Amino acid sequence: MTQRLFTLADGRRIGITVRGAQAAMRWVLMCHPTPGAGGFDPDPHLTERSGLSVISLDRPGYGASDPWRVPPQPSPLRWVEDVDAFLAQCRSDAESLGRVAYRDLAVLGWREGSIFAAAFAAAFRDEVAAVALVEPMTLRAASYGTETSAVWAGERLAPDVGAADSRDPGLTSRLERMLSTAAEQGDAGLDADRAAFKQKVLRESLDSVTAPTLVLARNTKQQRRSAHAYARRLRDVRVALSNAEVPIAAHWAGIITHLQAFGARG
Repeated sequence: MTQRLFTLADGRRIGITVRGAQAAMRWVLMCHPTPGAGGFDPDPHLTERSGLSVISLDRPGYGASDPWRVPPQPSPLRWVEDVDAFLAQCRSDAESLGRVAYRDLAVLGWREGSIFAAAFAAAFRDEVAAVALVEPMTLRAASYGTETSAVWAGERLAPDVGAADSRDPGLTSRLERMLSTAAEQGDAGLDADRAAFKQKVLRESLDSVTAPTLVLARNTKQQRRSAHAYARRLRDVRVALSNAEVPIAAHWAGIITHLQAFGARG
């Protein structure tokens, strides 16, 4: 794992975490939940052997990333511009050394992070080879779900801590560390995400995604509805349901396989 700070043209800093194969030619952009940060790894051993570079950017106000400067208002599209600037600098740095930074991209959204992942996959549809959306949240579910008093509770991510730890003894500790990192600036990141959800760009984003997409949802009434809402707008989609406590961890091997399976675009 490596961690670094990237400074944008406007002076804001973004916290970057890279896991997996540092020199991989396929980069997976992992979009964390709300609240959340980039430090969570669903299964460190599998990630290390995946042959992928899994890159997480703390959204503004979370972890090491500076808060948004308002106006303009936070939005998934504004966040995509930040990611674009980061990727452009990576390409420029590699080219200055006679190298290639990456061949193509994949994107993974977890829970509310799926809203940002969809925006990225739409904007970079010529480069994104595969998309995975795990426990995706509709805008309504994201808005209501992050207004509760228990929004920082780990039970939102792992409803049955005992069951989660019985499968992976370090899982809840990794979740707790992510939430602790996300809270370093108080509610700054949470408030920004809430504002971003109000921009209502999800449907337009999903309509523009062209890469093969895996939608992995928890087998509950709400999650089945969310999965259907996403799937009905996606062009190339496979939906899977899970009874696991933390689907992103329980099915990490299958998610990696999907993110590896499709060739470069273009």
